[in-house]
Amino acid sequence: MASRLLRRLKSRFGIATARMRVRTHIPLPVRLIVVALLVGAGLALADWVYTTGLRLAGFEKSQAQEALRSLSDEVTRLERDNAALRAESARLRQQLEIEQATQRNLAQTLKGLQEENAILREDAAFFRNLLSPNPGAMGVTIYHAKLERNPLLPGEYRYRLLLLNAGPRDQEFSGSVELLVSGVRDGRTLTVAEPGAKGRLPVRFRYYQRLEGSLQLPEGMSPRSLQVRVFEAGAVQPRWTRTLALP
Repeated sequence: MASRLLRRLKSRFGIATARMRVRTHIPLPVRLIVVALLVGAGLALADWVYTTGLRLAGFEKSQAQEALRSLSDEVTRLERDNAALRAESARLRQQLEIEQATQRNLAQTLKGLQEENAILREDAAFFRNLLSPNPGAMGVTIYHAKLERNPLLPGEYRYRLLLLNAGPRDQEFSGSVELLVSGVRDGRTLTVAEPGAKGRLPVRFRYYQRLEGSLQLPEGMSPRSLQVRVFEAGAVQPRWTRTLALP
């Protein structure tokens, strides 16, 4: 027992004990700096390897970045130009609409003035004839006749007539009026009478009489002429007629 204990002590503290290693003490901050330098060097090496690889593959990072910036600037410029062009286009479209509306209003105003002027001329001539001190024996004059299409109702037309008693004014004219509208439908000539089966339009006046109304033409008929026929009371044949070509 004693001998065994002695061997253990010799093995621990004697010449046969384990070898000891002596190291130089390095402070912790120095170690951290060294580690940081090694990490930085590793990253720089990796970036160099990556950049070199891209260059060898024909891809230059700086050139690509420059091209990307150039493309980004070009896209920004094009977007700015497109926005300006859209705004300019909207402004020109609005201006064009305003000018077109103004032209339509002017055209409508001019047409109204022309129609009013024509009516005034007709009225002036009508009243000069009406106030003539020497009326003749011409009987009834079909002074004005007009047929217009109603743009709201297909096939409907409005007519306006002005009859003048050109004969002795002390006698009242009594008779009737009939309208004949001739046109083309499906390549064939067609005539429509107004008021048709209802008879004629009765008239009775001493100086003049206006007639206005509407008539319906068959679907697809294009009117070419309007004939106004004035009958004396009890007559079968018209005494006065006037035919107008329609535009």
